[in-house]
Amino acid sequence: MIAINELALTQDTSKFSKILNKLIEQTNSDIYDPFKELVWPEDIEQNKLWMSLNLMSVHGTRFEHELTQEQLIELSKWEFINFCSLNVTGIRELLVEMTGRLHTPGFEFLSEYLHYLIAEENEHMWYFSKFCLQYGKKIYPDRALAMANLPEADIANFMLFSRILIFEEIVDFYNRQMAKDSTLPKFIQDINKLHHADEGRHITYGRQYINLVCQELKNRYSKERIMEIEIAVKSFMNLGTQKLYRREIYADAGFEKPGQIRKELLANPVRHQFNNELLERVTKFFTKIGLFSKPNTH
Repeated sequence: MIAINELALTQDTSKFSKILNKLIEQTNSDIYDPFKELVWPEDIEQNKLWMSLNLMSVHGTRFEHELTQEQLIELSKWEFINFCSLNVTGIRELLVEMTGRLHTPGFEFLSEYLHYLIAEENEHMWYFSKFCLQYGKKIYPDRALAMANLPEADIANFMLFSRILIFEEIVDFYNRQMAKDSTLPKFIQDINKLHHADEGRHITYGRQYINLVCQELKNRYSKERIMEIEIAVKSFMNLGTQKLYRREIYADAGFEKPGQIRKELLANPVRHQFNNELLERVTKFFTKIGLFSKPNTH
């Protein structure tokens, strides 16, 4: 059980408060309501990739060249269903944890904006889950990943928000590219564009809050303990990328030995390079705020 009273910030939060007010203004100026305005097509084009080729897990590997165009299209469908499923399960954790912190000690000045963030994330979870169920007939369940045991309340809180930020940064990397990819079905472009518009504000919030909490931790704990936190965050970053190589997507695409395909892809140096590029922005952020002593994630 987290002792919330340990989560109060002791630093000057005036700058952060101004940023929160600006984020609220930006949210209020965005009047788009996906529940009312998002028009769902009966089907998504079956003759087009559902995910940009350069974002697919087989890009740059032998599989990209050995698979037929039809097989690549089928795989792209399940990769995008997996991407949407990751949003559903990631947002679920965010909603549970954020709601539990509303109007509690340490979150007094944050709660006003968190109400807006929670409302937007609820919309996101709705349209990603609807996409999965309507066009894929399934939502891939989350896989619990082993995490380092860091029992201190303030460190556990930092790890939670770091996990959320890493998740948001990974998702936004995909959103930004797919929103601009005219080779994709228009509805898939639209959903990515819609999500990116909100996610930029959420990432701004997450970075500001994590920076403040990180400085608190550096003032309270030894260098050795901070290094343990660094290792734990980097471990989650690597585990987060592994979810993009889900065994079931290769099975649902009709490939033989899906587990072996996943294992080969995870060991491929080209995929390691992609994963590093995927994590580049969030890696630079953690380095900038002084948590990471070395930026390399692999």
